[in-house]
Amino acid sequence: MNKPLIGIIGSEGKMGKAFSQLFVSREFEVIGADLNTDLSGEQVARKADILIFSVPITRTVEVIRELSPLAKSGALIADFTSIKSPAVQALLESAPESCEVLGLHPMFGPEFGSDLKQQVIVSCPVRSGTLAEQLLDFFRSEGAHIKECSAEEHDRMMSLIQGITHISAIATGMAMKKLGFQINKSLDFSSPIYKLRLDMVGRVLSQSPELYAEIAIENPLTEQSLTAYQEAITLLMKTVQERDENRFVQAFREAADFMGDFKNQAYRRTNHLLTLSKNIS
Repeated sequence: MNKPLIGIIGSEGKMGKAFSQLFVSREFEVIGADLNTDLSGEQVARKADILIFSVPITRTVEVIRELSPLAKSGALIADFTSIKSPAVQALLESAPESCEVLGLHPMFGPEFGSDLKQQVIVSCPVRSGTLAEQLLDFFRSEGAHIKECSAEEHDRMMSLIQGITHISAIATGMAMKKLGFQINKSLDFSSPIYKLRLDMVGRVLSQSPELYAEIAIENPLTEQSLTAYQEAITLLMKTVQERDENRFVQAFREAADFMGDFKNQAYRRTNHLLTLSKNIS
């Protein structure tokens, strides 16, 4: 089977460039459009067999609506954005009926280095066909795990997986600043779990604040998840203020019971990470 021509809108962005390099290294022909490329978005949209949008979240719907109607008959139109419902809806409303439509979200950053082994790519199929299956089969052949779900389920999951996780890391950094913590000095007093947590906070804060703002603000379900998180923090704050050890223990046990056996698996995995960290340092 001949390999399809892949067109990437946003080919000079970090994720667009990373996937361009991956496809080229696997002998796909790739064309791309960005702010300063020779080809325009219109030219790429008209030529590509597989057209992928990899643009900032706040511009995804606008660019999809502008360019996807230009796609040639039978093409696959997909996107890489972190918020799926608005993008998928825009694709459905603006893509030609003859075209396949597929929402995609690579659950990793652009540093994957052309290696998809053990990486997760979320797939939100809308109008599936030969090209969609060919693209997903390619990702599988590279070792990626494909998780299929609806756009709505994806966004609900991301409101916690990305929303609460990112914002709790940012809040930790803000609190440390407010308290006048000296990070390097704190490491002299730290427990293994504190070092692991601080690494996770540092990892989040080393990345693009604009991207993280878009992920949090553009997901319509982030507010609901953060409300639940805020209520949990408020309850725990109250147990400290009132010195209510029994209520604290009860809250701890309720959360632990909810985690079930996962917490034991997590304990074993983090022990392994801590051992590796000790050996590296």
